[in-house]
Amino acid sequence: MAELEDLSRPFNPDLKFEDFSKDFLLKLMKIWQWAWLHAARAWYEAIEERFGPDAANDCELAAWLTIGERVNPRYAKVANIELNTVLDSLKALQLPLDNTVGRLFPAKFDIKSPNHVILTFSDCPALSALERSAPERIKPMCHILEKLALEKYLLNPNIKVTPLKLPPLPPQRRSPGEIACQWEFKLEA
Repeated sequence: MAELEDLSRPFNPDLKFEDFSKDFLLKLMKIWQWAWLHAARAWYEAIEERFGPDAANDCELAAWLTIGERVNPRYAKVANIELNTVLDSLKALQLPLDNTVGRLFPAKFDIKSPNHVILTFSDCPALSALERSAPERIKPMCHILEKLALEKYLLNPNIKVTPLKLPPLPPQRRSPGEIACQWEFKLEA
């Protein structure tokens, strides 16, 4: 059977991901990424509405750290990543739904050595959304949660994560071209 480019055909109860073309799977993955971020936002907003922003921030932090602990090690395992260097851990950072590959979170890597990397997010759709509609969330998300989440997502507790640039407070970047954030990752020998 030819690889499917869409589901315009009659319903197939035995459909498998292997039936789809690479192009279709890539389109589907982008929608999954979008859905992942919107599910997180909807979850946060539901907690905030019922229990307030402090509870929502606490729950959001706990949820993302739990994902980093329970889910992200599976990416390293399936990709056969040994996690000996910062670069190894950055390979693992390329695989989750909220990854550094593609247009969702465009990242630039300044590789000083295998164990010293500067990561710059030139744009961040999450930050842009917060700047527009929820500036009070920038501090808990960008200044607190992100560092802790990166430490978990890197899957190596020995990597030191240091923010070099975070979004300004009050929450307005000075120009549209200003970077969203910048991080330094170091693993001491």
